[in-house]
Amino acid sequence: MSEQLILSIPNELNNPFFFSANERMTVEKSQLQNMVLNIPFLYEAAFYANIEALKPWQSHENSIPLIKSEWDTEKNKLEQIFTKRNYKDAIVPMKKGIGLFLQFVYWANGQPVHFGMPLSSKSLKVQPVNLEERIGFIIQRPALYHSFIQLNELLIEMEKQYVKHMAIKKASKQ
Repeated sequence: MSEQLILSIPNELNNPFFFSANERMTVEKSQLQNMVLNIPFLYEAAFYANIEALKPWQSHENSIPLIKSEWDTEKNKLEQIFTKRNYKDAIVPMKKGIGLFLQFVYWANGQPVHFGMPLSSKSLKVQPVNLEERIGFIIQRPALYHSFIQLNELLIEMEKQYVKHMAIKKASKQ
């Protein structure tokens, strides 16, 4: 059995949408060395606490496809929830989907998620248009079907921006 760690939520991840005051993460130490996306912001929490763990934003070529795959799973769950009109059941998978999307944005830019940094920051060059307004709408109304559609569109746009960014980066090295 693996050793358990209890991580406090660092100030950099302090966001009432994702974490309540004084909340902690309990994780297996082995999860910090393997890519696990079912715990939002796990690697950032370890990074900010100076605990040895993966840094997926440093190898985004490997981690971004895993985020997209995890989103596909959540998207299927959400489609079923909205088809059945169980709006209250949508909040938890939407929260996970929003977390995945934010990890996508920051990791694609080679950075850990940091809620103290505005999404309009110049250091986040790869991102969809009007990101702050759109993600704000989704966070305020996570149980709405329209929020789900908007989140899915953001992920599609982010993927396009990321692919474009990687192509430009590759071309500039040649």
